[in-house]
Amino acid sequence: MTSLAGVLPPVAIGARVLRSFGAIVVAAVALRLCVYAWMALPYGGLVKAMCNFDCGWYERIALSGYDADANWANLGSYPHWAFFPLYPLGVAALHQALEISARASGMLLSSLCLCGLAVLGARHLQSTRRYAHAVLWLIVLLLFPYSFLFSAVYTEALFAVLSAASLLALARRQVLLAAALAAFVSATRPTGVVLTVIISVDRLRALWRGRHRRDRVALLAQAALPVAVAPLGLFLYMLEQYIRIGDALAFSHVQMLWNRRWGDPFARIGSAMTTLDFGGLLMLPSHAYEASFAAVGLLGAAWLAYRRRGAEAAFLAGCILLPAATGVDSLPRFVSTNPVFLYLVYDLAAAALLPVARPMLLGGFAAVLAGLQALLLIGWYTGAGGVF
Repeated sequence: MTSLAGVLPPVAIGARVLRSFGAIVVAAVALRLCVYAWMALPYGGLVKAMCNFDCGWYERIALSGYDADANWANLGSYPHWAFFPLYPLGVAALHQALEISARASGMLLSSLCLCGLAVLGARHLQSTRRYAHAVLWLIVLLLFPYSFLFSAVYTEALFAVLSAASLLALARRQVLLAAALAAFVSATRPTGVVLTVIISVDRLRALWRGRHRRDRVALLAQAALPVAVAPLGLFLYMLEQYIRIGDALAFSHVQMLWNRRWGDPFARIGSAMTTLDFGGLLMLPSHAYEASFAAVGLLGAAWLAYRRRGAEAAFLAGCILLPAATGVDSLPRFVSTNPVFLYLVYDLAAAALLPVARPMLLGGFAAVLAGLQALLLIGWYTGAGGVF
């Protein structure tokens, strides 16, 4: 079994090898984009074909801020507040710096985040798993069916790389760094608040372990600071909403425009599963299909908890249950692009393939993933919204 240690050692003892791995990642992502561009030729080119669904919202916010579409229906720009600010800010910065279109800027930002996720994910696997195989991790990350969303004008790649970085820092006991990264995650998506809960629990455990220490005031400060830092991105966004429109929770209230209301996530998942509405899957939303991803993800989280990977389990479960509380829409992409879910897929693939150590099996696994991704990508290009 090949260890990642020979490919990606700690930076302190192998910075040159780390740079080499980074170069391989960049080349692989660039090659993947070339294939996407070739497949997009019948659909108006890559940049046009990749911009579907929520892409338009991020594009307009990046270009005109949250006042874009001020005359949209009778709601003005209110719906824009459903989309958190960090990603459109990044798109706007690249758009102005490079003088390329907002869509191209978004694809570039997402692809750069994907490169970072490849490296950070490999480091996380190396730090937390007995065996870490760089080639298998890249296959899972780049070829998993929904992973093309990591190159779309969506928050998937930014959310994943920041979350992976925060979880890696927490695994290495760099708690304040994990909290600072979590603050950026909470400015990217509402589910970023799950990291705040994880860090808070970690600090409470640290307080309990140190309950007999004499320097309890210092210990309390060490525990309180990360807890205060982690949700800062969300709090600043809430402050901006309050100042601008007088509603600090506009990002939540606006969800009613998409018929999303708070409820029991388990009841919603269970009810959706029983519909068995798989007919016309590509064109019409299938609640059973969407809920099945939530069920698989929650089973994976339970397995991670059993394996005593508490932070990973809590993050995956929280990122499923929080959106499921308002409905099962979009759960396939939320689950499939979650970095912890991809770690779980890697674990399963490693357990099945690495002991055999046959290149043909690894190639067959990659071919199956690539074929499924190609089908979904064509569905994305054609605007078939049933599976997204």
